[in-house]
Amino acid sequence: MYRRLDSATVDHIRGHAQVPLWFPDPTPPGWRLSGLATVGDSRSGMRACVAAFRGPAPLGGQGQWLFVAEEPGIGLGAGYALLEADPGPAGIGDAPSARISVRGHPLPVWPVPIGAPDRGVYRGEAAGVWLWIIGVPADASFAVLDDLGISDGQRSGLECVEDAERSRLLRPGSDWTAEAG
Repeated sequence: MYRRLDSATVDHIRGHAQVPLWFPDPTPPGWRLSGLATVGDSRSGMRACVAAFRGPAPLGGQGQWLFVAEEPGIGLGAGYALLEADPGPAGIGDAPSARISVRGHPLPVWPVPIGAPDRGVYRGEAAGVWLWIIGVPADASFAVLDDLGISDGQRSGLECVEDAERSRLLRPGSDWTAEAG
């Protein structure tokens, strides 16, 4: 998890990542960047990137979202979804339940059936890597049905949360239920 949430940190990640750093584009009203995390390092390259956002949920109240991009086999998205293992291509069904816009092009995403009632998870493939969108509480994941678009973090001037509001969802073993509100 990165200590600073600013454009210099975003630029650093984008400059060293081997996967996209997905951000909602346009950012829904009231959503703010609340955390960044990566797998890998600046020397060998970052093979997974996560951007956390918080703001108004589609059905009311507050929500949080994790946008995960990862090379196949990393397992980061599966970990945040509380799956035993990355389901690979077998985890994607025949008919998608939603479409989001990725860099202006429609992309199918599928819900991931999980046993945890506190989160909703969608998954797809974009730019040759897995894309996971995880919403807390579970109904926050309905944001994928609300004309959600994403791009790879090229915009500057993102609004960031204050330090006290930073997402703890990026930490392994965090209490998602307490964090959602």
